[in-house]
Amino acid sequence: MNGEFEYTAYENGVPVRTFPVGPSYGNFRTLSQISPYLQMAVLQSEDGGFFYHDGFLMDAIRGALATDIKEKRFRRGGSTISMQLVKNVYLSRHKTLARKFEEILIVWLIENNRLSSKERMFEVYMNIIEWGPGVYGAAEAARFYFDKDVRDINANEAIFLASIIPSPKRALNSFDSEYKLKPSLEGYYRLLAGRLKIKGLISEEEEMAIKPEVKLGEAAKKLIDSRNIPETF
Repeated sequence: MNGEFEYTAYENGVPVRTFPVGPSYGNFRTLSQISPYLQMAVLQSEDGGFFYHDGFLMDAIRGALATDIKEKRFRRGGSTISMQLVKNVYLSRHKTLARKFEEILIVWLIENNRLSSKERMFEVYMNIIEWGPGVYGAAEAARFYFDKDVRDINANEAIFLASIIPSPKRALNSFDSEYKLKPSLEGYYRLLAGRLKIKGLISEEEEMAIKPEVKLGEAAKKLIDSRNIPETF
């Protein structure tokens, strides 16, 4: 993972796309090329303690495993960014308790033996995670949703992108037919804006100005339009 490697994305256990994670790939971005708003929004949304913990949030893992064992099926994740990364890069897509234990073991090996730096792990994560239908990595996400380079993503756009990581294929459900974000995201925006201010990335004035308003690019608009075509008989 420290050098360039080939990453394969899967859907329902089927490989759908393979691309390099490294400088040879046009959509690869180093952390210095990714908007700090987006980096901080993702961290605060997915794993605020990523740069400080050793790969695990033990209370969350205990709760997840207890629920999984009790219900005899895989339901909860309890995943940190480290665990999400290991799951995507190294393991099969079959959700089983055995895979969860493999995930924990590999994370422990990487984190405790310092096999990869936190910065590199986060860089890989930002370049491979799914951000929409067929959209992988921060650079593609910025281009698809906003038709801009990922270094230019602003705070409103960053919070939207962070909000869709748990369910990327439902990302466009957040918009109405006029390409406006639905009011249901207001609470999420306020929460993330507060966290960005606490981290010193934005001022109090900027925090108050943040709202669920973004200007979609043409690619995202076309996909919304295709889903809103009325049925004909």
